[in-house]
Amino acid sequence: MREMLKHNAGRVFLIVLFLSIVGMLFVTRFFSHKIVVFGWITLPLFSGLIFVAVWLVAYLIYFFKFWPYR
Repeated sequence: MREMLKHNAGRVFLIVLFLSIVGMLFVTRFFSHKIVVFGWITLPLFSGLIFVAVWLVAYLIYFFKFWPYR
């Protein structure tokens, strides 16, 4: 973790992960309402898929393009 905080791309990676957690906390207050996205997918499932996709894309970009220890 110390190495990631000293690396600019590592800081951006951690900020993206933190913002996705904050976004998930913001969306969870709407879970009690019956909200359907695209006509068939529920909001908790959709937000979970978006959360995982953001983490996966951030991981792939950071570790394959900006990883400092190749």
